[in-house]
Amino acid sequence: MQKEVLIAGAGVIGCLLGKSLKKKNISFKILEKNPQPFKNPSRTVALTSDSIRFLNTVDSKLDLNAWATPVNSMNLFQDAAQALSLDSDQEKISSICALDDLHEKLLNDLNDDISWDTAINSMNNDKLIEVSTSNGNYSGKIIIASDGTSSKIRELSGCNVEEWFYGQKAHVCLVKCQHNNEARQYFSNFGTLALLPLNIEDEEHYSIILCTNITSDPKTQLEHLNEKYNLSFDLTDVNFGDGFELKHSRATKLYENNVILCGDAANTFHPMAGQGLNLGIGDVMFINDNLDDILNLNQPTLDRYSKERSMRNLQMTWIIQSLYGAFGNANELGSLLLKSGMGMLDKMPVVKQKIIDFANRN
Repeated sequence: MQKEVLIAGAGVIGCLLGKSLKKKNISFKILEKNPQPFKNPSRTVALTSDSIRFLNTVDSKLDLNAWATPVNSMNLFQDAAQALSLDSDQEKISSICALDDLHEKLLNDLNDDISWDTAINSMNNDKLIEVSTSNGNYSGKIIIASDGTSSKIRELSGCNVEEWFYGQKAHVCLVKCQHNNEARQYFSNFGTLALLPLNIEDEEHYSIILCTNITSDPKTQLEHLNEKYNLSFDLTDVNFGDGFELKHSRATKLYENNVILCGDAANTFHPMAGQGLNLGIGDVMFINDNLDDILNLNQPTLDRYSKERSMRNLQMTWIIQSLYGAFGNANELGSLLLKSGMGMLDKMPVVKQKIIDFANRN
C-alpha cells in the first residue's frame, strides 16, 4: 500500500500528525504495533497555551478549554517550605487533562487511517520509504517516527542517540482531594513529587507523579511525604504498579534519508517539568507550518527542523537538569541560598511572567 506519508505510532503525537495531514488532504497511513490503544487512567498531561491553540486549530471539536482543568498557580517547594509561586495576570498558566481522554478524542475520525497490530520489521529508504510489517508492506515518500522512546524506525534508520539514566522511576496515581486549581511540585534529596489538579466528573483529584530511587517502595515513600507535607491524602486504595524507569535520550539529528523523528522518538525528558508531550506537539507544529517543503524534501527546511527543534529540546534539558541538580541535591547551606534566591525571585512579578511565557512556548 502506497501513501504520501507513513506515520509510525498511533499515540497522541501520531494521531495529531494524522489530523494535521487529513485537514490538508495529504494521503497517509499510521502503523501501530499494539492491537488497541494503550490505556492508563492515572496518566495526565499539562498542556501549554501553544499546545491548546494548535490542538483546537487542528480539530475544533476538541474544544480543550471546555473540559481540561485550568491551573491558576504553580507552587514550588524545597522540602516543606514554599520556594516560589508562579501565577499569571491571565486566567490560567496551564491546563491539565487525562492523557487517555485526549488520545481518545484525537482518535476520532482516524480509525480507517490506522493499521493496528502492525509491527514494523524492516525498512528500506532507497528513494521511496518501504517498510515490511507483520501486516503487509507499505511505502511512502517519507516516514515520520512518532513511535516513542524505543522507536523501531529510529533504530532501523541508524540515527545516533545520546542517552543517560537518572537512577529513578516515575510512578503515577490519582487521589481525591480539593485542589483549588493549584499545581504543586515538591523537591527533596530523594526525588520529586508533582501534584497536578484534575477534575473527573465534577470531582476534584490530584494526579500524583512521584519520581523516586529505583530501589525505593513508592507507596511507603508517598505515605512518608503525605505526613511530612501535611497533604491529608487518603492513600488506602493507591496502587502505583511497576512505574517506569526515567531516562533522557536525544537523537543527534532529527532527519535522515526521508525519515523524520518526532516527539519521544526524537527526545525524551524527565517528567519533572511536564514538557515532553508539549515539545512533541511543537515538532508537529513545525511540520504542519512547513508541510509543502517537507513533502518536497526541501533540505534547508529539514535542516532547520532538526536544528530548531533540537535547540528547543536542549534548552528544556538544561532547565530540567538545573532544577534537578539545584533542588534535589542541595545541602544545608545550598538549601538556604536556594530559598533566599527563590524568595527574591518570588517578589519579581515581571520575571515570573517571563518564566511562565517561556514555559508556554513549544
